[in-house]
Amino acid sequence: MIHAFWIIPLVLLITFLASPRFRGDIAETRVRRILAGQLEKNRYTILNNVTLPSGGGTVHIDHLVVSRLGVFVIESQYARGWVSGGEFQERWKQKKAGGTVLFDNPAHRNALQVQALSGFLNAPSSVFHPIVVLVGQKGFKTPMPGHVIPPEKLTDVIRRKAQPLLEADQADRILMSIDSGRIRTGSWGQAVKLNIVRAVLFTLLVAGLFFAFREPVTELLHSMQEGTQRATAPEQYRADGTPKSEQELWEDSLICAYSVDTGRCACYEPDGSPVKLDTAKCRSLAERGSILKQ
Repeated sequence: MIHAFWIIPLVLLITFLASPRFRGDIAETRVRRILAGQLEKNRYTILNNVTLPSGGGTVHIDHLVVSRLGVFVIESQYARGWVSGGEFQERWKQKKAGGTVLFDNPAHRNALQVQALSGFLNAPSSVFHPIVVLVGQKGFKTPMPGHVIPPEKLTDVIRRKAQPLLEADQADRILMSIDSGRIRTGSWGQAVKLNIVRAVLFTLLVAGLFFAFREPVTELLHSMQEGTQRATAPEQYRADGTPKSEQELWEDSLICAYSVDTGRCACYEPDGSPVKLDTAKCRSLAERGSILKQ
């Protein structure tokens, strides 16, 4: 029963880490860091986690990069293993150690994002650049559409667009329209909630491990400590490895002398003061070899 302290939070943590939402968060975080760290801030404006109204509903876009070179609409997708699929297929395959998994064609979702953004901004589709970034993949088994790329090629693809499509004031108006029209989630956004869930599950796991293995770990540490003490102070332990009592340690510290000829025995403290012991006890200490025997 005690193992439930760590098994339950461990199962919950593994389930959470394997969830599509968490894997999506990994992909978004990777792309966000690449954009923030590698694009020139005076040339590109980056918007992350943008939700806009569209056709009576909403459309969510992972990343937008706005510049005079156009609007880059970026969909980040976590797909571990080898990926295969065609531009017009509804579902793609990812092959990994556990088998083959199907997932929705992210290029279709990216195209819908471009269409919705074009309608929202009332701008021609020619100013938009769709990009799908597949994070975690080992490679592509089939030819991919040109705008489906691994994360390490993202900034190169963006910089490759060298022909200005927008005037500076047009790019500014697009940014203002997106900023004023986006649906905000507030300070407690989805990423914050995910971080809280991760922290709680990890704390539960650590606490469960502590309660489940506290006694054996304590015993192990105690045993290791005793082993160290036996190695550094062997005189404090009996032959069987058990520690000597205070009485035994005191007796070991005595300096005794026993005369076989006279049968007399005397014991002294280390400072030279005499100790009164009966003859039998004194003799047993002498014969134990810890004192002088005459």
